[in-house]
Amino acid sequence: LNHPFTTLLQPSPIMTSQYPQTKSPNSSALPNELWIRSFSYLDENDLFQLGNVSRNFLSMASADSLWETHCLRRWEGKQNIQRFCKRDTSGGCNNINDGRVTYCVDLIRQFPNAHHVPALNMGSLLHEPTSWKEAYILAEIDSRRRIMTREELIYFKWQLVYDGSPSRLGLRQFDANGMYLSPYMGMCEWVLRGEYLMFAGMSLYVERNEKSWGWVIGGGQRTEYHSVEADH
Repeated sequence: LNHPFTTLLQPSPIMTSQYPQTKSPNSSALPNELWIRSFSYLDENDLFQLGNVSRNFLSMASADSLWETHCLRRWEGKQNIQRFCKRDTSGGCNNINDGRVTYCVDLIRQFPNAHHVPALNMGSLLHEPTSWKEAYILAEIDSRRRIMTREELIYFKWQLVYDGSPSRLGLRQFDANGMYLSPYMGMCEWVLRGEYLMFAGMSLYVERNEKSWGWVIGGGQRTEYHSVEADH
């Protein structure tokens, strides 16, 4: 699988076997809070690797206080990312768990082809992320997706770029009723089929904006549309 976390997310014996629930050598010398504080200096890959040391390290390296920080940094400038934010804070900022990594690994294995990854939202996941580590992983999985959904087309506002120059007539909107109002062509019907958006006699290719995790319609053409985060 061509995913940056595939190797790190492979289930280890610690997560999948009857590995004894014991602490790592010398880990009892420090309370969990100090271990977690020391882990805050590590990046995401190091935290994933720590999960292979022991179950105790897996739990501490999955603390919400660590992964919320990584989420906020990683998600800066990303679009429509609120879908993955953990909202239930009842467990406290240092809620100790395994970050539901096994669940996320299983999810990755279901979709080896990026084009087949469905839109990961609360409807498809059936629940909100239960940890910030899970939220981080799910957002990374969704960033691989290459097919825009109808809901996303409607959700976003769109900046029209014509011949390399942004339009000065405001952001565009594709309405939920399947209609699009163009300042130049008037009202016209739109249809989204796979990787193409068709309207006003045009068929424009839709691709992911790798930097913002948004979308570009008609990239490289005279008429382009770039997704802009909507105000909801």
